[in-house]
Amino acid sequence: MFGVICCPKCRFVTGVDLQFKTKKCIKCNYQINLKKVRVMFKTEDNSELGDLIIDAKKRVENGNIFIDSY
Repeated sequence: MFGVICCPKCRFVTGVDLQFKTKKCIKCNYQINLKKVRVMFKTEDNSELGDLIIDAKKRVENGNIFIDSY
């Protein structure tokens, strides 16, 4: 399963494979513990990940990271 997370240190949005325990942020080199960070989106399909990352980046820019926009 894949997910979209936001780095808690620099707010960089990235896609991750949720079977691993940690992910290193490619922007600030912070070691992210995937058990402690909130996953914004989850998907089984790797091809959907790009669109979900784009949507998550827009949410981070607008400040409504975890609020559903209707």
